[in-house]
Amino acid sequence: MKHVTFKPWIGENYQTGGIFAKKILVIGESFYCSEEEAVETLTDKVVSDYLAIRNGEPRDNNGGWTNTYLKFERSLKGNETTPEDSLKIWNSIAFYNYLQVPMSGARESGSIIDYKNAEEAFFEVINELHPDLIIVWGVGKLFNNLPNDNWKWGEPLEFDGWPVKNGYYQLKNGKEVRCIAVYHPSTGYQWDWWNKVIESLL
Repeated sequence: MKHVTFKPWIGENYQTGGIFAKKILVIGESFYCSEEEAVETLTDKVVSDYLAIRNGEPRDNNGGWTNTYLKFERSLKGNETTPEDSLKIWNSIAFYNYLQVPMSGARESGSIIDYKNAEEAFFEVINELHPDLIIVWGVGKLFNNLPNDNWKWGEPLEFDGWPVKNGYYQLKNGKEVRCIAVYHPSTGYQWDWWNKVIESLL
């Protein structure tokens, strides 16, 4: 992964699909951090810190950001989760932030150039991890700025009358990987509704 600045979190049971029996790759948008914090192991640190906080261990970066990860994991499991559930869930999936440059604040957004520059890293990740399902955090800017290469739109997908953006990426080995967009779990995310969507694809 020579173009990847922030290496993905890869759960220890990801390759077997863990509790989901399918390899799920989750894609966030970006990290908000200083240049000094922007190291290749940052993704591992964030997920490890989240799991430690769930387990009641103090961390310097305790805060509301953990609700994003909590709501999302519940949409995978379909119920309120315990710290033990959290560990099993995150050890079953891979997680990766798309943009390969850090943002300085929560209101900062990546530029078109930032998105374009992240394309090679994205393809390196999906071709190495060979996911069965890609779940993208964000139905707007992130999903709309993913690469068009090796992509085709899926058939219209609706739940309760609401459309779900979806399509397929073709990997180098010819495998087609389903990719869907969910609302970003940080706000306005109904995990029980999204669980219906995700479960239908698993």
